[in-house]
Amino acid sequence: MTFNTINKCARAVLVLCALFFVLGGCVKKNIPPEMAVSFLPCSGDYIDQVGDPLPFDKLMVEAAKADYVLIGEGHTSICDHKAQFEILEGLTRGHTKVAIGLEMVTAQKQDILNRFNLGQIPVLELPKELDWENGWRFDFNMFKPIFELAEKRRLTVAGLNFPFRVVREVREKGLEGLTPEDRAMLPEKVISPAPEQEEGLKEVLAMHQGRDATDPKQIERFFLVQSLWDTGMAEKAVQLRRSSGHPVVILAGGGHVEHGWGIPRRLKVLDPQAKVMTIMPWRGDEFYPTAADSFFYCPPSYESRMGMTIEIRQGRAVISAVKRDRKGYKKGLRPGDIISKAQGIPVTSLTAMHMAGSKAHKEDKPLVFTIDRRGEIFDLDMGRLTRMKKDK
Repeated sequence: MTFNTINKCARAVLVLCALFFVLGGCVKKNIPPEMAVSFLPCSGDYIDQVGDPLPFDKLMVEAAKADYVLIGEGHTSICDHKAQFEILEGLTRGHTKVAIGLEMVTAQKQDILNRFNLGQIPVLELPKELDWENGWRFDFNMFKPIFELAEKRRLTVAGLNFPFRVVREVREKGLEGLTPEDRAMLPEKVISPAPEQEEGLKEVLAMHQGRDATDPKQIERFFLVQSLWDTGMAEKAVQLRRSSGHPVVILAGGGHVEHGWGIPRRLKVLDPQAKVMTIMPWRGDEFYPTAADSFFYCPPSYESRMGMTIEIRQGRAVISAVKRDRKGYKKGLRPGDIISKAQGIPVTSLTAMHMAGSKAHKEDKPLVFTIDRRGEIFDLDMGRLTRMKKDK
């Protein structure tokens, strides 16, 4: 076969492949997505910035080098609070001391926490003493193990926040509308947000009903509130480190921790020589390596009154646990089942579950789940919802 003949054959093949591609006859290879996380984590697993498994001992070694360790949380996530406890417990083994700074308690209640620190108030009396139900409001039992650990290991606990009433006053009236007493609770110098955070703050503002994210005055006021909040908590944390003589572990909502924009940014201004470490929950959605120094995997989850625990894993609603004596078990739900639809609504989030419950309740129809059990698809009639609001 001559060189020209080979060229003719090659050209013919290319023409045929092009023709097949146009007609759908050539198979296009699927290009795999970039691999942000190198493994499929279980709830509570730790992950490093590269997206690889992070051994707990290695996390503890790094955390022990920090002057401030900030652990972000979703306030209602039991998994997040378990991770916070595990990190605190690991850091304080072998008589190592840290101080604990809490977003959940205002600095104005520090006298109560001081009495707790001295052993004068037991953990069981803290909810009443701190007026927890009217203050932080989220279930005290999620935080109870941390207070018990502090009591057992004699760790100093401090409140970092200022009253939410003051937050509302600033939002509605600005600093000029505060009384001298309220103004005295706030930091003297306000550290502004990082420029790269501003667009995200505008998006948060837009989510608030009745707020206009295009109004310069509302934007300025919202930025002021967030800056006061984060600066104030950072300022109290610096004071706590100096007064206790120990590293400070800060427990706060993820929005105050992620990307180092909130409290961490202010700490680096107020205590520039200190080493700051951030640890954030990852929900299994898009992975942002810059969101924290380390992560713990806690997928969105909730426990229904039906006795089933649902976790959102990679966009699927997986039933991770079922209580034997509850309605879910009796209706046929089992661990490992995937709820692909609820009331005909595709379930890719907990919001979809709530929408389905609302739809069934409004229409006064039985709630129907479409179940995927290892490839077998079928419907389960869960019956009517009589107390949907408590079931969400």
